[in-house]
Amino acid sequence: MVVRVCCRWAQDSRVVWPPEQGRGLASRGKTKNGDSRSATGICEAQTPAEFDEFTKQFLEWSKGQHRPKTHELHSGNCGTLRKFFRGVWLDEITQGMVEDFKTARIREYRWGEQKGSTVSVVTVNRALSTLCLLFNYAERCGYQVSNPVKHVEFFSEQGRERIISLEEEGGYMASASQPLKDIARIMLDTGMRPEEVFRIERANIDLAQRTIVNPFGKTRAVRRKLTMTEEVWAILKKRAGSSASKYLFPSPDNSERPIGSVRKAHDGAVRRAKVKPAFRLYDLRHTYASRAVMAGVDLPTRGALLGHTTIQMTMRYVHPAEEHKREAAKKVENFKALSAIKLAEGSQGVPTVSTTVQ
Repeated sequence: MVVRVCCRWAQDSRVVWPPEQGRGLASRGKTKNGDSRSATGICEAQTPAEFDEFTKQFLEWSKGQHRPKTHELHSGNCGTLRKFFRGVWLDEITQGMVEDFKTARIREYRWGEQKGSTVSVVTVNRALSTLCLLFNYAERCGYQVSNPVKHVEFFSEQGRERIISLEEEGGYMASASQPLKDIARIMLDTGMRPEEVFRIERANIDLAQRTIVNPFGKTRAVRRKLTMTEEVWAILKKRAGSSASKYLFPSPDNSERPIGSVRKAHDGAVRRAKVKPAFRLYDLRHTYASRAVMAGVDLPTRGALLGHTTIQMTMRYVHPAEEHKREAAKKVENFKALSAIKLAEGSQGVPTVSTTVQ
């Protein structure tokens, strides 16, 4: 009987997982006639593949199914997962092994600009999502596997979103270089997602009507028309007049493609502006949503502007600023005081005067 020894790296120590016994694993090999059959001679519907090899098939499928950024995310996650599950067959991966990956990965240290800090819970969760999708795809392909991620609890991501104050915005915008400065302004004034701004084409804007059409997205809500503010109109008019590409934010490497990322420019602007805690580019969208609330924009309209399919999704993007929380507390306090005065005057038979709380 052939025994496969599956290895992976967890932190700095090598962990060896011997395969389970009694499952007929040796039957993955071929018979003398070259047929892919089990030891009993019965043809298997779809013999589970090695994890390393199947990730290649999964990424080929992902390339045709997902947007470039999503496919790039899955590709990076597969690289991380391969380091951990190298040499393991799909049907050998258990929930316990996934839990081991989750625990080991969260303790790993980052490289590059963030060297010294550990991997974030978001990074681990995205890798788990890729692994879950990979097993779902394997099942659809006819492989006799059970998804080991199904009952694994993801890390909580609460508290990631934050809104920036007007003071922080001023420092950030003063430190931002182009095209980040224009991208940030459009996000703050329209609530568009970063990739939606990146892919704005000349054909998507109507300067006369002052509208932007986002034709991309899986749902009708995401594919929406937005109204430009004065600043956004000026930015897009200037770019439409000066850009030789169909994209208003073309890639510096290939003008026939939109810009793919402004991450380094954003991190640099946050650092130079000394904004702490730091915020992500996507938080500008959260900031727009919260400011819309404070400006009195109703919930259905906010949802339509943000491209949400449900009101519940829109509510997740509402993050009141601290000053608005303090104002709310003052309003409640004033209401209590006025109520006490009315109660006292009523008990003494003194006529009360209707008062509106500001």
